[in-house]
Amino acid sequence: MFSIDFTLITLLISGITILLYFRNINLSNKIKNEQEAEKQKQSFLATLVHDLKTPTNAQINTLKLLKSGTFGQLTTEQYHMIELTHDSCRYMSDLISTIMETYNCDYGNVHLQKSEFDISELIIELCESVKTLAMYNHQQIKFTMNQSCTIYADKLQIKRVLQNLLSNAITYGFKNTTIEIILKTNKNSIEISVKNISKQIPQNELATIFDKFKKTNFSNFNKAGTGLGLYLSKQIVNLHNGKIYAESLDDGTCIFGFRIPAATKINDNKFCYTTP
Repeated sequence: MFSIDFTLITLLISGITILLYFRNINLSNKIKNEQEAEKQKQSFLATLVHDLKTPTNAQINTLKLLKSGTFGQLTTEQYHMIELTHDSCRYMSDLISTIMETYNCDYGNVHLQKSEFDISELIIELCESVKTLAMYNHQQIKFTMNQSCTIYADKLQIKRVLQNLLSNAITYGFKNTTIEIILKTNKNSIEISVKNISKQIPQNELATIFDKFKKTNFSNFNKAGTGLGLYLSKQIVNLHNGKIYAESLDDGTCIFGFRIPAATKINDNKFCYTTP
């Protein structure tokens, strides 16, 4: 009787061992398939970004020729509009270069190049660059700050974050509303928030809106949707030892913002900028 029980136990253990073996094989294959799918997705994006570089450079060169008067004299208003477009294309070129560097290194990594710059001037520059889009949507952009300041951070990367938050606010904000950018400063940190009126985002969506590859009913807020939109903005803020956040209130007020610690030089003057 003892030998029969021992044999049954041995068979049972052997069966469990075999099941675990095949389960581990299936799990390993699943992980490999997911890694391969991720690799293919990254390769596609890297190729796509690379292909965008040539037409962007062509646009920059064409705009340079227009600004120089090669194709005829421009009015003051025409020159101003071309200059804004030129600045936007140069920003796109810088962005493409940064993304290409990211893929050449480690996916999702951004290497900060810090310098001193006036954050309020950067915000005004961004407001100017997107004001025609806001006008098309019958929106107004208002920028207010309690104090202007010079900060020590990566200007291009902070610009990427602000560009993404502001573009989202315009794209998904209701028409005939005001988009408000608020800059708050103190000796140790700055906080920038972008506020608009839009469709309310459920709390469970807000909890994952900055996640990589996360697909939700409101995933369009993560414009790239593939790790280069709100997800990358979060990585940039994290690299600055800061925090990014999103809020959506019952009255339709939607706020995206971030706080970063920064060595600042504060000027004691308040300011308010408003687009037409």
